[in-house]
Amino acid sequence: MQPAKEQQPADGVQSRRPQPPTIYRSAAGEAELCAEYDKVLASLTIPHTGYLIQTASFGSVQVRVAGPQGAAPLVIWHGMGAPSPFMLAFYMPLVESGRFRVYCADFPAQAGSRSEDVAELEPASHDTGRWCLEVLQALKLAGPHAPAGPPPLHIGLSWGGAALLDLAVVAPEVIRAAALVVPGGLCPMHGWSVLLKVLLPSMLYRLLPYPWTARLALGPLVDEPDQDLGFVLLAWKHIVRYPQMPGGRDGFTPEQLRPFRAPVMVVAAEYDCFWPGKATAAAAERSLPGCRTVVLPQAKHVPARHHLADTNRGLLAFFEEVLSGKAGPRAVPSSATAAEE
Repeated sequence: MQPAKEQQPADGVQSRRPQPPTIYRSAAGEAELCAEYDKVLASLTIPHTGYLIQTASFGSVQVRVAGPQGAAPLVIWHGMGAPSPFMLAFYMPLVESGRFRVYCADFPAQAGSRSEDVAELEPASHDTGRWCLEVLQALKLAGPHAPAGPPPLHIGLSWGGAALLDLAVVAPEVIRAAALVVPGGLCPMHGWSVLLKVLLPSMLYRLLPYPWTARLALGPLVDEPDQDLGFVLLAWKHIVRYPQMPGGRDGFTPEQLRPFRAPVMVVAAEYDCFWPGKATAAAAERSLPGCRTVVLPQAKHVPARHHLADTNRGLLAFFEEVLSGKAGPRAVPSSATAAEE
């Protein structure tokens, strides 16, 4: 089960919103997801630590930290239902490089999360971006108490990519560089594809939780169904509601993202059932001119191990260029500059 939450706000913390209804169908389902979270956490082979921080207006947040102190800060914003232990596992080569101090916070109202479930984060008011900003401020990675020097590097995976874009709308100055991996928030979700390939099969799995229904539901989503994706299956069984997508149904507009000029790398998957690779890359080039785009060939939303290894190598090379000064702010097209003037 989840650890006890901090009950008393720190000095100057605003009054909290009333908590929303639970995301879990049952207490037993919550316990099963929390046990899976703990299992993944225990399997990590890298030194790491976890602790609760207190935000100004969104309650307590669980953060996992790995990598040497004093290294360049790298913040990872996780995908839907894949909280911080999974991110440390996915991006372990970045931690093991010794170049980064990696931070990953559990988003509220997501499967297994140890953060406080605050009121619904509304896309229209950029609540997710404001939540991310308050996490950075509580970690002293942004705001008046942040150390002198450049802001953190960031990775946003899937739903976390949309969250990172929301942060770019709210506070672009806190992002030194951004890597968006199979991200939401750039183009509309493939509605019929998601309904037919993911939602209906996942509902069938919930009703008939057998290996063949699991394969049917996971097939359109993952390259290698033999990967340990028990957490996804448990979420389908036990979660009754999911947070709204930052950026709304259609994603962020080029106008919203125009003030954001930090270096950006976008990694999309060709056969992504949510945001197909070519459409995502084209949307990125419109909304984030000058960004780097990579489309993983014949890859699905959860790519094969060799694609993940290639992605980690590409991210490491990208961030190394940023740290060395070779990758600077993206140039704004002359037409956009003229419009701003």
